[in-house]
Amino acid sequence: MIIYQGGKIISEDDFRSHIYSLCQLDNVGVLLGAGASVGCGGNTMKQVWQSFKADYPELVELLLQKYLLVNKNDSDNDIVNVELLIDEVTKFLSVAKTRHNEQEYEEVGLILNSLYKEVTKAALLTGEDFRNKNQGKSEKFKFHKELISKLISNRQPGQSAPSLFTTNYDLALEWAAEDLGIQLFNGFSGLHTRQFYPQNFDLAFRNVNAKGEARFGHYHAYLYKLHGSLTWYQDDYLTVNEISSCQAYDNYIDSIINGRGFSYGQHLIYPGANKYSHTIGFVYGEMFRRFGEFLSKPQTALFINGFGFGDYHINRIVLGALLNPSFHVVIYYPELVSAINAVADGNASESEKAVVNLKNMTFNQVTIIGGAPEAYFDSFVKHLPYPVLFPRENTVEDLVEAIAKLSKGEGNVPF
Repeated sequence: MIIYQGGKIISEDDFRSHIYSLCQLDNVGVLLGAGASVGCGGNTMKQVWQSFKADYPELVELLLQKYLLVNKNDSDNDIVNVELLIDEVTKFLSVAKTRHNEQEYEEVGLILNSLYKEVTKAALLTGEDFRNKNQGKSEKFKFHKELISKLISNRQPGQSAPSLFTTNYDLALEWAAEDLGIQLFNGFSGLHTRQFYPQNFDLAFRNVNAKGEARFGHYHAYLYKLHGSLTWYQDDYLTVNEISSCQAYDNYIDSIINGRGFSYGQHLIYPGANKYSHTIGFVYGEMFRRFGEFLSKPQTALFINGFGFGDYHINRIVLGALLNPSFHVVIYYPELVSAINAVADGNASESEKAVVNLKNMTFNQVTIIGGAPEAYFDSFVKHLPYPVLFPRENTVEDLVEAIAKLSKGEGNVPF
């Protein structure tokens, strides 16, 4: 593991002390990218492009030779930003439709459908089991559950609940929180019809029976899905709703991944994909506004893991947040050494340049961890401390399971 702080290498002991101190700040949040879901079945954008190349070589040739939407060097090195590519393909589809060019409209439509298929498959995590209940009980989500448990248990009386920001479409955080019995405020509310209301991010849970400082204990966290979700859709009235994973799979996802195409009854929301952009733009805009607002608060720490710095909008927000003197950012970037070498050789990608520029900053507000597995999601979660009085060996789900066994009359359960 290699650790830089303020542009200088620091020891692992100093790093762990720093992490412990940051967890005590008033505002603590995480930003998770695709890499944070790889351990539970997800794919990074690099893997999505590799899968697309393997499954649709003829479409790759169209993108390279005819439509010039992909650079051959980027394709060969698997650094194509699939989300940005989807935006560009969507524009081409609109142009082909306006020009009444049936051949181009059919070709570009097939490219778009295939890209969405790959992106959707990468975000399912559990394949066809996506529609099943109690996904959070799966062993593959144990580190997501541990992350939420640690973040919430480190909150002190009077401090805000933790904030979870993610660019992922998957439901790893939702399933993990659900299994822990933790409520997530994600902007949607409603019993039978869940719609987006930004004021939901200003709400909180508390125990009405608790007295004194205990009443400020947290039973919730805030979830901001910056790029949308597999369970968001927009109805014919342009209202953005959230539905269950079962409904999403049966009504929309199955059509995408089994060949009927993205446009077949499609209302799911992806960046750049929705024809009602002026409406969904409000939801995305609110998510990013809240992200920037969070980073501007005093005494704030942000942990970044699994994010490849390919989203320049997010890069700018994080960089601008460094103007906040009490803001600290901890970045886990497994390929840090190779990125440093690529910059030195003059053949680095824009995302690699962004990370190395942050590494070279002399601000002690910036800490970057490299070293391949030592910077993966599971290592990041293990680095986060439990409070001194928190039971380290018994997680919340262990206690829930023990109580359930006792209620069934299965005898004494060891704690």
